[in-house]
Amino acid sequence: MVGLKRELAMTRLLTLTGAGGSGKTRLALEVARDLAGAYPDGVWFVELAPLSDPDLVPQAVAGASGVREQPGRSLVDTLADALRGRRMLLILDNCEHLVDAAARLVDKLLACCPGLRILATSREALGVAGEVNRAVPPLSLPDLKRPLTVEELEGYESARLFVERALHRPSAFVLTPQSAKAVAEICRQLDGIPLAIELAAARVGALAVEQISERLKDSLKLLTGGARTAVARQQTLRGSLDWGYELLAEPERLLFRRVSVFAGGFSLEAAEAVGAGDGLEEGDVVDLLSQLVDKSLVVAGSDGKDRFRYGMLEPVRQYGWERLKESGEEKEIRSRHAAWCL
Repeated sequence: MVGLKRELAMTRLLTLTGAGGSGKTRLALEVARDLAGAYPDGVWFVELAPLSDPDLVPQAVAGASGVREQPGRSLVDTLADALRGRRMLLILDNCEHLVDAAARLVDKLLACCPGLRILATSREALGVAGEVNRAVPPLSLPDLKRPLTVEELEGYESARLFVERALHRPSAFVLTPQSAKAVAEICRQLDGIPLAIELAAARVGALAVEQISERLKDSLKLLTGGARTAVARQQTLRGSLDWGYELLAEPERLLFRRVSVFAGGFSLEAAEAVGAGDGLEEGDVVDLLSQLVDKSLVVAGSDGKDRFRYGMLEPVRQYGWERLKESGEEKEIRSRHAAWCL
């Protein structure tokens, strides 16, 4: 949090990226709440998720910031003039499905409004000059290799979130040495994704934490029942993943489905061996894989040997595997995977 506030003070466009349900919006609001006093003309929040038409992005910003349209003049120019003298923070939330329109507007406003800073959330960066992109990491996870005391478990962000949400349920849940192991297993299985952990905690009362842990092998079926006031894609884990999947181009969908066969991560060479063919050229795999990383569906990291290794958060991989089975390619991709391993 401190680092993000420092970065926002040093740049005019900070974009928080991450997988669906990773807590980007909540983090942006927390940063904005702490910095509200630093902006004499206020902090303005613009929710882009309900929009489907790119032309409505300027209208959403104008509506949030109190700027009215002027006859015979483009709304973008009107916005630029109205915000030119303001010292304010503009939060653009959920830009991923309107990323081109958001990027054009942001570029124009930053060029014309020297006192304006923008904090954006998106599953991929906007690609605007001067943008600083910060990936929102999963919550810290407990170590299952050793027994944890209640006090030690509460030192992990994922466990604290689960316990906090579970205690709000109308149940007799209490974190004890006996339930601590199951809570730790839940957090690990969900790879520290805040939305997934909140949805799992919502099952407390109807299920014991041990039962929740046992049933998370099919987390997409179990993790439903978010807040009624939340948008549909935040009420179930599947809804959040559906949203991101629908934004992919067809070649990206093909590779996303196919690499879900790798439960323990994979190399670029493995992705090429398993993902290429039947609609994908081997030479296209590296670019498509990079795009999936940019869109927060695949995670990339060094393998310690000057090479990159790739993987998916487990709920995301389960979703990709489900889509693979629906596509009718499962048998072929499993055969390629077996051949690569051999």
